[in-house]
Amino acid sequence: MSDITQQIRNFFAWWSEGLYKGLPDSLRKWVQTDSAKLILQLKPDDSIDAAWYQNGKQHDRGSFSLQDSTIELDDLVPKKARKKKYHIDLRLPQKQVLFLQKKFPENIKDNLTQAIRYQIDRLTPFSSNNVYFDAIVSQHDKKDKNIIADIFVAPRGLVEKSISNLKNLGINHVDMISVSGGNQQLNLTTDGIPSADTQSKVSRTPLYFMLAMLALSLILPIIYKDRRIDQLDTAISELRSNASEQLAIRDKLYEAEEALSFLKEKRASSPMALDVVETLAKELPKDTWLERLELHNNILEIRGESEKALALIDLLEESPSFSKVKFNSPVSLNKKNNRDKFHLQATVEIPRG
Repeated sequence: MSDITQQIRNFFAWWSEGLYKGLPDSLRKWVQTDSAKLILQLKPDDSIDAAWYQNGKQHDRGSFSLQDSTIELDDLVPKKARKKKYHIDLRLPQKQVLFLQKKFPENIKDNLTQAIRYQIDRLTPFSSNNVYFDAIVSQHDKKDKNIIADIFVAPRGLVEKSISNLKNLGINHVDMISVSGGNQQLNLTTDGIPSADTQSKVSRTPLYFMLAMLALSLILPIIYKDRRIDQLDTAISELRSNASEQLAIRDKLYEAEEALSFLKEKRASSPMALDVVETLAKELPKDTWLERLELHNNILEIRGESEKALALIDLLEESPSFSKVKFNSPVSLNKKNNRDKFHLQATVEIPRG
């Protein structure tokens, strides 16, 4: 499990470094984190100005002499940081450091300090074994493919004397050696290979932010699509329900239209009983009484009594509403009221148009 954890850490470190290198210089400061440092600024008179540097801010921690045996390291470090990791930066005065600027081909940019190490004897009056040095790229001419390097060189004897004086005061180690007023990333060493622990580190915040954005970019479309699918399913269900209701209404409308058409056809092909009764009331004389009326399609049968039953046939035949008028049985006399009893049949004419 520990191997897997280490591999994951290595992967994140590699990815963070790649992200950092891919950022423009103007943005790198936002993702760069500096370790806390106790800065010991060496003065020409062998005194020390102490300062505490953390989160981009520097606070004075007082001054002391290299001959002051009463000084203690804890007095120079803030209480809340004494049990935490920090680095001690011995900062040399500019007058004790030789400054040079030299032009080199750009192909040595990534191995600048190593290339300078082999040229110390030629560039300075010192041998490579007798100096502390470092170099940074101050200019890069991409057109001419060369760089200008700022080179800082300090005599080894002077630096180690200062380190020895600090040990006498109980400050037993120095993590980095820089130059007053120089670039904060300077770290003078004897071999040009500064400790990686003292270098600025890349904040994991951009990495975590990118991972979070990547996760969101993968998850949000899925959530959105699932939501849209649910909405579409709901809409389809509603459409199906509405379609079923509309089909039922359509079927009812068809049935109503068919019934209405049937009634219209029946009305057109068959006379209505009320219409026939109304016509008979107009055509028959007032001394005629109807006892029974039957209508089968357009065949009309009526039974009743009349003072002049025989005249009914001629009377109905003259009407445009009836034809084929005849008696279904002989006319008989009702002796009680002296009227003729009749049973008459006629064809009812249905008006056209």
